[in-house]
Formats: sequence, C-alpha cells, structure tokens
Amino acid sequence: MSPQKPQRSKSYLPFVIIGVVLLAVVAASALLMRPKETSPAAQPNYTSNAPANTTSNAAPSAPSAPARRVGAPGAQPPHTKGGQSAAVVIEEFADYQCPPCGSMHPVLQKIVDDYGERVRVVFRNFPLQSIHKNAFTAARAAEAAALQGKFWQMNDMIFKNQDAWKDSPEPRPIFQSYASRLGLNVEKFKTDMEQQSVTSRIIADAERGGSLGVGSTPTLFLNGRELTADQSLSETKLRAQIDAALAAAKPLQ
Repeated sequence: MSPQKPQRSKSYLPFVIIGVVLLAVVAASALLMRPKETSPAAQPNYTSNAPANTTSNAAPSAPSAPARRVGAPGAQPPHTKGGQSAAVVIEEFADYQCPPCGSMHPVLQKIVDDYGERVRVVFRNFPLQSIHKNAFTAARAAEAAALQGKFWQMNDMIFKNQDAWKDSPEPRPIFQSYASRLGLNVEKFKTDMEQQSVTSRIIADAERGGSLGVGSTPTLFLNGRELTADQSLSETKLRAQIDAALAAAKPLQ
C-alpha cells in the first residue's frame, strides 16, 4: 500500500482567511477616514447682509452731504422775488397765522434787498388748519390779490397785521379792507377768494410741502437742502448759510 499524499489545498486555507481579514480592515479604515459632507442647513450663509467682521478697525466712511430734494411741483408758476438767475434759491413754506413766520417775513425781505440778484425767494403756502383756523382764508386772500398782480403787497400786509385778524371769527372783511387799501377791485377780490383755482394753488403748495417732509412752519430749503430750525430762525446763521452757498457756487458764464 503506497503512502498517502499530503492534502496541499488545505495548507493554503489559513493564508486565504488572513488575506480576507486584511482586505476588510483596509476597507473599513478607508471609510472611517473619508471626509464628512456638510449638510445644507449647516453650510455658512454667504448671502447674509451682516458684516463679515464686526470688530473691524477700518475707519468709517465720511458722512454724505444732505441730498437735495425734488418733491411734488407745487403751484405753478410759484410766487418769487429776487434774481431770476440767482445762485441761491430759498424756498419758504409758511403759514400766515404762524407767529414765527410773521417774524421771518421782514428778515427774508431784508435778505432780498441786501443780496439783490444773487438770491431768489420762493413763497409756498402751508396753512396748518388744525391749529390756525384763519390760515387758509389768509392764503386765499393772498392768492386772490395775486390775480390782480398784488400778491407780494397783500403778503406783506397780511403778515404785518397778523395780530389784527388771527383770532377773528370772520377775517374776510379785514382782508377785503386790505384789498381796498391796495387799490384792488374789491368785488373781484371777494369773488376770486372763493375760486377753485385759488384753492388748487394752496393745496398744490401744501402737497409739495408734504412730499418734502415739511411738518412745521416756517420751513426753509436752500438750493433744495432743508435748513434746520436753528439755521432758519437766526438771521445771522441764515446769512451764513447763504454766504457759504454763494462761495461754493460756480461763477455765472
């Protein structure tokens, strides 16, 4: 009986098992070392308007100059005095019954006289009816006088005599007496005071004021830039603003 041959196939089995185990370990290690993906919810928001570095030491930008405002057109043509090609235009929103407006009236008149053609003043009606019951009627009187070419004369008389009519239960007869003193056709003046065209001009001015953010009187705009109350109500400071604007203006060609 010949000797039995060794079963070589079984001798390779331990090596096969070791190889399989090594492959499994390598595959598992590869999975563990794979970088993780960030979920959409965890990704940074690059479209945020918040500053990227709130502790930045960068110097702040210089403040921009106040923007010139345009607003609604107001009554056309507006009532103006002074130079028609003036480098400085002062637009006044006023209430005839407002005491500070009465005080500002001679100041603006003096400015027009002193600066001549270099300054133009535009008057806008802005009656505060909730607190000044006769302001709208006074504006009617001024606009009715304008239809006979005497706006500025009536404007002057209404402001100068503010105390005589401001508390009157019916100021129309007082304004009619002013029309007579100015040499106007009183009957036409009385009719014109009630004209829709007169009402429309006052409303157009008030709408312009509202579109520019006017909330009180007097309010002044110098070349489209609103002046503060402090700058407007002080003649010295108002003249300083005018002088600065004139100095900055380009010479007329």
